[in-house]
Amino acid sequence: MNNQKFSAIAHRDHDYCNPISTAKIERLLDLLPLDASSRVVDLGCGRAELSLRIIEKFSATVIAVDHSSLMLDAARERAEWTGALGKLHLENADIRDFQADPETFHLTVMLGAGGIAGGMPGICNKLKGWTKPGGYVMVGEAYWRKKPHPDYLALLGGRDVRYLDHRGNVQSGIDAGLVPMHATTSSVDEWDEYEWKYSRSIESYAGEQPGDPDIPAMLVRIRRWRDGYLRWGRDTLGFACYLFHRPGRGAE
Repeated sequence: MNNQKFSAIAHRDHDYCNPISTAKIERLLDLLPLDASSRVVDLGCGRAELSLRIIEKFSATVIAVDHSSLMLDAARERAEWTGALGKLHLENADIRDFQADPETFHLTVMLGAGGIAGGMPGICNKLKGWTKPGGYVMVGEAYWRKKPHPDYLALLGGRDVRYLDHRGNVQSGIDAGLVPMHATTSSVDEWDEYEWKYSRSIESYAGEQPGDPDIPAMLVRIRRWRDGYLRWGRDTLGFACYLFHRPGRGAE
């Protein structure tokens, strides 16, 4: 089964591929002093909802990076429809392979896309390096609300999972030399909306495309995931978006 295909279908009805509401994302954007001269990179952009909102709000130039051609095709279509394609540069690349010159962007973003080694500390250090002094870093990352059940940890990937608690995520930015400016966490209702929409999209696709040979594997995967969310995840895993400021040179 193609993981990119699964994710594109599962997220086809989501604005953002994470459980933070649109209103909370807008609150973060309201705190940013960007303008038409600003440069932004959006790592793991999905269908580029955030990139398009940044272009609409600030007229900034955005490099949107994702490793899914299905997601990027949808992003391109949406950008053409909104007239934002002149400001949006789509790059098909694995986040782990993306390269940029140091101190290039006024805002660097990665909203829960994964792919950068070292968990939240690794993400903060990597994104800080691409951010201009005086710029901003926005990170969406999961965190433990309580100690995970071993079976849930195994479902998520076992020892490769490097989530911290909420305070630990904020401290990771501080340790990287960033100043925390705001954080917004997903509510249980937002988690439910995200997870049920995620599950429903796969179940609906199975009814729409009964001849797709990937459907049996997709259904096994989504039903196992849904059960894990209901058994453990709903009470165990949180998600937050963190906004950090990189101090100007001499203030670090």
